[in-house]
Amino acid sequence: AITFHVDTSGEPLIEPIFGSRYWSHIIPEEIIKDWNKTMQPQMPPTETEISLPPMNPFIPEKFDLKELPHDDGTHPLLFCSLKVCVPVGKKKAWFPCTANKFDGIKNRMLLGMEDGEENWHSLDLSVDEFKNVQNLKDFEGTFDEKKIKYKVIAVAKEGEGATMKYGDESDWHVEDGLHFPHIPPPLPESRLPCLLVNTQILKLWFLQDRKFKRPIGELRIKIACANANKTPLHKACAELMALLLHDASTELCYLASVCELHNEIQTTDVGFALRIHGFDDKIPALAKAMLSMLFSFCSDIPELPESINEHRFEACLEILRRRYRNSGMNAGSLCSNIRLRCLRSNLWSSTEKLNSVETLTMKEFMVTMAHVMTKVSTECLHHGNFDKSDAKTAEDIILEGLSVTKGMQKKQHPKQEVVVLPQSARNKIVVPTIDPKEPNTAVEVYFQCGKDSIHERVVIDLLVGIMDDPLYDQLRTKEQFGYSVSCGARWTYGIVGLCFQVTTSCRSADEVSERIEKFLTDFRADLVEMSNETFFEHVVSLAKDKLQMWNSLEEETGSLWAEIAENRYDFEVHRNEASALKTITKSDLLKVFDKYLSPDHEKRRKLEVHAIGTSEGLASSGRPCVGPDENVGEIIDEQLNAYRKIASKTWGTIY
Repeated sequence: AITFHVDTSGEPLIEPIFGSRYWSHIIPEEIIKDWNKTMQPQMPPTETEISLPPMNPFIPEKFDLKELPHDDGTHPLLFCSLKVCVPVGKKKAWFPCTANKFDGIKNRMLLGMEDGEENWHSLDLSVDEFKNVQNLKDFEGTFDEKKIKYKVIAVAKEGEGATMKYGDESDWHVEDGLHFPHIPPPLPESRLPCLLVNTQILKLWFLQDRKFKRPIGELRIKIACANANKTPLHKACAELMALLLHDASTELCYLASVCELHNEIQTTDVGFALRIHGFDDKIPALAKAMLSMLFSFCSDIPELPESINEHRFEACLEILRRRYRNSGMNAGSLCSNIRLRCLRSNLWSSTEKLNSVETLTMKEFMVTMAHVMTKVSTECLHHGNFDKSDAKTAEDIILEGLSVTKGMQKKQHPKQEVVVLPQSARNKIVVPTIDPKEPNTAVEVYFQCGKDSIHERVVIDLLVGIMDDPLYDQLRTKEQFGYSVSCGARWTYGIVGLCFQVTTSCRSADEVSERIEKFLTDFRADLVEMSNETFFEHVVSLAKDKLQMWNSLEEETGSLWAEIAENRYDFEVHRNEASALKTITKSDLLKVFDKYLSPDHEKRRKLEVHAIGTSEGLASSGRPCVGPDENVGEIIDEQLNAYRKIASKTWGTIY
């Protein structure tokens, strides 16, 4: 035991911050040995039936942050807003700038000026000296051996990039919408996803986190299969496989979840998507287990993999059948589903998928899955507290899983094409709701604009931002047209559009469509009369929204992954859209409105979808008759198949 007495323990030490006195003693070796013994699990005797549960393999053991590259590291000044005093002719003047990049090897900072020019300047203080600065805001220092003075105007928040502040009332003008917000400089390549592997079977993007500084990470994997969506049976079997994987991995995922490590697997239009996120230390272990299970379905043997319980096959199949039967019961979701199926001819309905699996056997399922997984191509994003050695580990794990299948050339990837809506024909789909007790009627009016371009994309976003509030105020609040009224931009595989949605239990579908047309006519007049000040406020509001910083690693990863999943790869899309907004005028807005939305324009590409409910009032007006022996899902499929014969031309592959 350690004995302590003030009189015999010598002079105390002083704690530097609070001034508290304390004494320090060496701990005897015998005590340390005893402590080490207690660290070991005290297993019960082998002859007893008592035992400890197995050790959780997903308990994280490492919480250290991975070191950043020395030539692009972290620094207290990084992303701060500064003012620098530089010579202008024979005089000196103060100019705003941002600290964009730190080179730790040469102890220098890359400064970005207001006009976009960037220059390196050597720091006169070391990183260790900066750590002693108590309050960085208003700190003053020098660059280039005291040739240039600077002072800190604003310190970047956690997760925030370089945002220029001026230290005067103009900063408040941006907040009040009077000035356009500062567009941050383009990020260097080292801070954007880097393509480390680029083969037929695997594309691996990597990005080390430098914003949130937590021991967490994300691994997202897109698995494209040549035959995943070939027929309703192929699609249904892929969805059944996702259910079986979820069911078989329940215990494994529970162990991971109690260690704050999570995973999700779901089907997509081209195959599967797998997401693993949480503490970075054990992400490889969970990824290896899940990928091993997933690719075990590539076997040519018509039997379930060992990891899948045979008794669960029928249970999961019944869950899938019930899911298909209950699909589209809500009028609003049915309307959206029909709109998408009108635009994309390779989307299968729940009825078609249900019919394909009504008599599905285990052997037929495995044969179909072997065909689905014949050729695959994967694309991944590895983002978080990782370095390139971790990315190499992820690559090895993914390639190990893929070793049982073959790669797929880009030309073999499933095509994702969108139908060109006819300009002259009246594109209108009227269907009864699937649920005979659904009292609501839903209407969607979709306007197709054309191929994606950053200019038209931001103009459509701006139109939505301006018209959404007056649409809701007029149709929902004042006229009580429906309890759900909204409009929004739509981006469908590279095709830009705009959609109005109304769900009502008191108005007919035709009334709703006519009211939307009248709203568009009235809105154009309001747009013409809108003052330049009000228009500028809307532009600034949208730009500020696009330039908002990410609140979490999950948010940032989601944005980057969306660009990869959609094959657009514009990793600075929000910055680029905000920059494009700076050039938009009211005239541009009117041109786009007249071209795509105006009721006076006869060649609009417009699609109306009415899902009519069974209420006793006006809302059921125009509901198609359904016989007692007729299947509503099949009636809808027949109508859509007839429409696809009229609208068969596509925009082609955009991305």
